Amino acid sequence: MQKSYLVFELIDGEIRVFCFSVSSFRQKLIHSSTAVRFDRIPIPTGLIEQGAVRDEDSLRGILSNYRSQHPGKFAKAYLAVSMQQGFIGAYTLPWLSKRDRESAISLLVDEEISIPKSELFYDYFILPEEQPKTLQILLGATRRSILEQYAFIFDQAGFPLNEIDFAYSALGQAFRFDADQDVLYLQGEPEGVKIIFFRGVVPKNLRMLSSFSANETYSETDLLEERKNEIGRFLLYHQTQQTDYNLQRIVWSGGSDISRLAQELHSTNSNLLLEQAVIKDLPDSWQKVLEQNHGVAEVAVGYGLRVISQRPGLNLWRQPFAKGKLMKAYLRLGFAAIILLIIGTLVWLSLSRLALPLQDELSQLSREGTDILEQNQQQADLLSAWKKVSVHREKIGERLAEVQASAGVELEIKQITFKNGSLSIQGSANDSKNVQAFIKTLRILGWADPLLSSYKMTVESTVDFMINAKLGQISTQLESQESE
Repeated sequence: MQKSYLVFELIDGEIRVFCFSVSSFRQKLIHSSTAVRFDRIPIPTGLIEQGAVRDEDSLRGILSNYRSQHPGKFAKAYLAVSMQQGFIGAYTLPWLSKRDRESAISLLVDEEISIPKSELFYDYFILPEEQPKTLQILLGATRRSILEQYAFIFDQAGFPLNEIDFAYSALGQAFRFDADQDVLYLQGEPEGVKIIFFRGVVPKNLRMLSSFSANETYSETDLLEERKNEIGRFLLYHQTQQTDYNLQRIVWSGGSDISRLAQELHSTNSNLLLEQAVIKDLPDSWQKVLEQNHGVAEVAVGYGLRVISQRPGLNLWRQPFAKGKLMKAYLRLGFAAIILLIIGTLVWLSLSRLALPLQDELSQLSREGTDILEQNQQQADLLSAWKKVSVHREKIGERLAEVQASAGVELEIKQITFKNGSLSIQGSANDSKNVQAFIKTLRILGWADPLLSSYKMTVESTVDFMINAKLGQISTQLESQESE
């Protein structure tokens, strides 16, 4: 399966597009990429000036038209922009653990970059060292409004951006200049010559020498001499500004006029190495693109090389892109949670419908079981009461007979009633002392709580009374006998 990638380089006069495809199973193998295309899209003068977009609608229309000509899905899109609206620099820091690097670099950004934090997007990566006793970093930064403008336009045109880098930062990494060398790079452009001063892979300064071919007062020789003098002043500035100035190479890319200019510069200082720009480890199809587009395709091809070789580099769009990925992850999690909730609700409703008849049946069985338990308990209570009555009715009769017999001559018992363990005695006595004596006798016989509930003096000087008592000692005896 092939994945298609796009690298855009945005300059004042045109948009350069490098499209390449890589097998998703062999992405790390650079030479597996064969399907390539390099396009140059002209744009009107003044639409982009010094890296800033002056007419969003026109640029969006141009990109949308290009998108309609090349339908299909692109895996990722990358944008190389001018350094004129940004900042780039290399710094040496004490060796820091990964945990402390972010805070240290944040302080460095506050110190070195004058752009307000609310308007700042920046990124960095660590430059490789053979013996990492210090931390060498490449730091890039630009204004947030500029990058958001680029991202919005490209997204509206159908090219959502994954990364944004400075054009010559990507090119410096592609050339892999030695870290301790200063290099003068000359690149031919339709509107003139670009000169970039590199310290290792870091572009330190950029200058555009306009073309004067349309001006008849300048001959080709005069133009060459003028450019050579301008480059001399450019190098003299760097020589005076940098105490460790160490220019060792002149590298050029472009047509015959750029080759001649490079040779003229070399003739004034033969100690410098002169060589044509070469990007190593390119597939043959990529190399063919460079050969057909000298001085034009180097940035886009170099950026593409960094992408598929997965080398570290600046991504000025890292902060918003990371936030966007995080937001998408949260949205996906939220959507998945909603789907799971809906599925769970449907399953619960389905199970509830299946369980409803079972719940009704269980409730009915529970009520029937309760009724059965109550009936069994009533039967047990009745059986227990019946046993007590049937087993001990003779003993209760004996106790009542004892009560009847204990009355004596001075006291007459007219009625004895026994019901549910309670004894009620009605009678008459000659005086109250006989009644009190009878109450004591009931206690002795084992009746509990004998109380005088009615007391009445008659005309014949006798006492009518009613005494209530409870089955006391006899009940305990009965229970013990029942348990036996």
